[in-house]
Order: sequence, then structure tokens, then C-alpha cells
Amino acid sequence: MTKPIRFGVIGAAVLLVAPLWAQDAAKTSPARVVTKTLVASEAQKECLSLNNRQRLHYKFRADGPLNFKVSHQEEKEIIDFKRDGTESASGSFVPRTAGDHCLVWSNTGKHSVTLRYEFRRTSQ
Repeated sequence: MTKPIRFGVIGAAVLLVAPLWAQDAAKTSPARVVTKTLVASEAQKECLSLNNRQRLHYKFRADGPLNFKVSHQEEKEIIDFKRDGTESASGSFVPRTAGDHCLVWSNTGKHSVTLRYEFRRTSQ
């Protein structure tokens, strides 16, 4: 008689915890991978919603120098961080406030630059 009760309690515990696993999985998005050629004076922008319990993972490589920034909009554009004249970078970012955050690559040079980037959102 104790075995069926024990299995019943374990089964109930698994059923209660399973939705929490599903919530964590739902907070992690699959990586988005893009290859794009930016002509002179062109920019590429990717925006996504983030809250302060999420982390943005990013990496990119280009065959020429680009300006890169992560920013969000309040009353005006707020630049969370930037790197100018770089051909590659990778890292993660945790926003201080919830909102739409954008990754922006700008080609300020005179020649086309091919950019390959990927990013994904995860829970902390």
C-alpha cells in the first residue's frame, strides 16, 4: 500500500514541476543567424524585447570594420554599449530595464562589408 502512495506523490511532484521547466524553456529563444552585405553607409538593425531577467547573447564577424552598438529607446535613444571600427565581437548583455533593445551594425566605410551575426535571448 505504501508503494502506490509513494509513486502517486512522486508523480504529483513531477506534474507540478513540469510547467516550471516549460516556462524556462519558453524564455530561451533559438539562435537567429544572419549573413548580410552592408554597402557603404548602410546599417543593419535587429530588435527584440528583453526584461531584466533575460540575457542577450551575441556574436558577429565581418570582413571589414563596422560600428556596433546595443541600444534601447526611452524618451531618446540610450546606447547601452558600443564598439567602433571592429570586425568581430561576442558577449552577453543583461538590460537594466525591460523594453525593446536593438543590435545595430553600421558600415561607415566606402566599401561593402559582409557581416555574419547570431544572437539569442535566454533566461538568467
